[in-house]
Amino acid sequence: MPALVTINGVAVDQDDPCALYQALYAVKLRALTGEHVEELSIQSPVTREQLRFSGADIKALDAELMRLAAACSAKNGKRSRYAKTMRFIR
Repeated sequence: MPALVTINGVAVDQDDPCALYQALYAVKLRALTGEHVEELSIQSPVTREQLRFSGADIKALDAELMRLAAACSAKNGKRSRYAKTMRFIR
């Protein structure tokens, strides 16, 4: 029985790196477009400030997406790196 995780309202098998990649990429796109942005307004008699912040850690999300992409390509039998050879000719 697969272990399911709910990401963004969708149940995803946590053992399938390709499905996890697709779900987390959708979360990243939503964070980049500003859907997960919170606003805070601070008012005083003289000034008014509005703060916007996002709860998503984009660097950690990118690192996890890279790891999942490598795991997905390994699962599908694709190599992620190829060795190149060079030869100098005179």
